[in-house]
Amino acid sequence: MFLASWWPQIPSKLFLNRSDSNHWLDVKVSGKTINRMGIGAKIKLYPPGALGRPDKLIGCQQIAISQGFCSGHQAITHFGLAHLTKCDIEITLPFNKATIRRKNVQANRLLIIEEPPARN
Repeated sequence: MFLASWWPQIPSKLFLNRSDSNHWLDVKVSGKTINRMGIGAKIKLYPPGALGRPDKLIGCQQIAISQGFCSGHQAITHFGLAHLTKCDIEITLPFNKATIRRKNVQANRLLIIEEPPARN
């Protein structure tokens, strides 16, 4: 992680994560009618077989591209899964357009979820 400093008397810093390697999952939502980057989608992760159980929730994030003054990042959520090699996932699209559920999602990858077609 690079931490930029705005002031010349305080140097910028570069941090390197040297922790043990564990499993992870990145989630990206590709929208058509909501927005192309899925901004506002809510992502919830659960252990395999526990989809929707609040007492088993591993993590919850909302896709955003900014988190403060002069900051920005990709429209991707990152979850640390520790020892889990798979997980269940629930995505709620902005404006409650749809809820998408996936079971037994493989860890250590970028998962791209596309907005489903509109129902007539």
